[in-house]
Amino acid sequence: MGTETRPPGRQFLFHGFVRPKLGIYAKLIANGQKPPTHFHPTQWESFRLIKGNLTIDFNGVPRHVTKEDGEIWVPPYTHHVFYGTPGTDLNEVEFEVTATDSDANPVVDQAFFENWYGYQEDVFQRGEKLDLIQTLCMFDAGATYLSPPWWVPFRTFLSLWIHIILGRWIGALLGYAPFYPEWTTDWQGACDQMEKSWFQRKFAVRDAQEKARARMAKKVGNGKAL
Repeated sequence: MGTETRPPGRQFLFHGFVRPKLGIYAKLIANGQKPPTHFHPTQWESFRLIKGNLTIDFNGVPRHVTKEDGEIWVPPYTHHVFYGTPGTDLNEVEFEVTATDSDANPVVDQAFFENWYGYQEDVFQRGEKLDLIQTLCMFDAGATYLSPPWWVPFRTFLSLWIHIILGRWIGALLGYAPFYPEWTTDWQGACDQMEKSWFQRKFAVRDAQEKARARMAKKVGNGKAL
């Protein structure tokens, strides 16, 4: 997934690819699973298909999307998920995703996508164990909340508070940060957001990227890294 120049009135613009036969999606498909259903409380999110076959579930109802459909908008609090359309040739899917600009805190933004996809690479490509609290922490910081099953009473309200209590409050006390310098392009912006939370402000170490680069340069100089 790559970052593009964001249009006026948009929080971000990402140009993404889904390769159902490779990596994360191949493992999900092999197990008969989809990516996690979720919702955003403060922003409209949109998808525009460029290539391939895409399905978006809106509150459990699938909609098959083609590039002729143009921009597809997802309203706030809509439980949704997108994935390669089953029963079609599972080749590469190319798309753009964006969301409306917002002054709320938190918001779906570039830092969330960078950290969530970076974390997924560690889990699915490098064998790290998926940590529920770390996931809830990252999702809450990106105004993205996992959807409980449809039959759970008050599932939207329940999901919000599970993410806030376990991800933001308890997660911070246990040392889980929502953003990490190795994955975040705008680290200063991420620090700005973390400083707004009493629980997470301790993770806003503004020179963390410089220190990490210095450590890496030292390892390369010593022949310990390529």
